[in-house]
Amino acid sequence: MSALKEAAEYIAATPRVVLGTVTEQGVPALRTLGGFATDGLHVYLSTAKTSGKVEQIKGNPNATLLFQQEGQELKAFRNVTLTGTLSKVCSKCGEEYQHAIALLSARSPRFKERAEKGELGETVIFKFVPDKVKLLDFAKGAGPAAVEEVSVQEAV
Repeated sequence: MSALKEAAEYIAATPRVVLGTVTEQGVPALRTLGGFATDGLHVYLSTAKTSGKVEQIKGNPNATLLFQQEGQELKAFRNVTLTGTLSKVCSKCGEEYQHAIALLSARSPRFKERAEKGELGETVIFKFVPDKVKLLDFAKGAGPAAVEEVSVQEAV
């Protein structure tokens, strides 16, 4: 299985993601999110328009996403880190926006209910497009042997 396919399958099966952004002061900011959905290696995130991350993303769209499943034994520990950029998916973007709504609704019954009731006015959706994928898998060894990094542009 290719590294990109393995990464896509892993992130689709992970219930939460850690989002890393940069504050206006240049300080890293991390937060755990449950409001996301995947489409291959593209990730859609939903959040309140008033959240701090919205301004951080507006000021610097570069971000990192860490997908790590709970309860793993160290000898088989795995995670996936994506680095790339976030862009806002506007409601006037038509097909892209509807695609994001469908993916987020399929993942979250609460989001689906809000979408069906027209209650997404205070919600913003971002699309994350990775440029680099890093897979960590201790089953493959320790140190550098456990890490595989792939540039998404080179793999396409």
